[in-house]
Amino acid sequence: MKTRAVLGLVILLGAGFGARNLPQNVSSGLAAWWPWTTTTVTLYFSDGRFIVPVSRRMTRNVDLPRAALRALLAGPAPRTGVKNPVPEGVEIRSVEVRAGVAHVDLSSAFPGTSSRARDAETAVIETMTALPGVTSVSLSVEGKPSVDAASRVPLLYYASANGIVAVPVSASTPRAALTTYLSGLRDPAITGLPSDVRLLRYEHDPSDGSLSLNFSYTPSVRTLALEHPERMRLALLGVIASVTEFASVRTVRLDFEGQTRLGLGQCSDLLRTPQPRPELLNDERLLQR
Repeated sequence: MKTRAVLGLVILLGAGFGARNLPQNVSSGLAAWWPWTTTTVTLYFSDGRFIVPVSRRMTRNVDLPRAALRALLAGPAPRTGVKNPVPEGVEIRSVEVRAGVAHVDLSSAFPGTSSRARDAETAVIETMTALPGVTSVSLSVEGKPSVDAASRVPLLYYASANGIVAVPVSASTPRAALTTYLSGLRDPAITGLPSDVRLLRYEHDPSDGSLSLNFSYTPSVRTLALEHPERMRLALLGVIASVTEFASVRTVRLDFEGQTRLGLGQCSDLLRTPQPRPELLNDERLLQR
């Protein structure tokens, strides 16, 4: 039996080594089995009220800006409960990134001047500027300029019954965004930190992009963590995602007056240890109903 176990381990290790040394032109179907051949992109859709970030795995070694834009135009997966602000039928005429600016030209099916057009533009700009190396978007329709070098609009991320949702914020610094976040939207459909929570310490080191936040540990925090641990976890991830919208913040350390656990401990891994921006804001596979 011991010989068989050793032989099985050798086979598994050999298979892993062989897989890691496969050629780069792996088919997209096989790539899903090997996470080192894929990367995560965030596509920005809508639920009719809020912006919904959707994380999707995509193959590496492709034209990522074009692939992400194509995925956005194709829309969300069925049964996710989210909608595409970009109307059906819009096609890519060209997309090219130069000096950090994504130059995007779309077909005439893209909407003109209307609230729907603004929502569609927001979806394109947020999706493209979430990609590495893209800082702004110049958008044109059939070659006619529509949006010139638009920078990313910072978003505040909140917990909802179906995952994380986002709203734009007019803040130019992470501290200003956090102040707005703590003031709350007062909307029963979403959850942030409870309204009685106060920011006790804000320490930002621009040299390494670290941000340390110490919040008051209130009865409301305890109640939320005990009665709705999944909402508490999403709310903490929302805080991290909100402040890391700014390039000056790369990691966030959360503290609640020295508490190492919130509720039954479901959030312990997010406390008092520097956290990078969440890679998965809403895993598309988990959104499907």
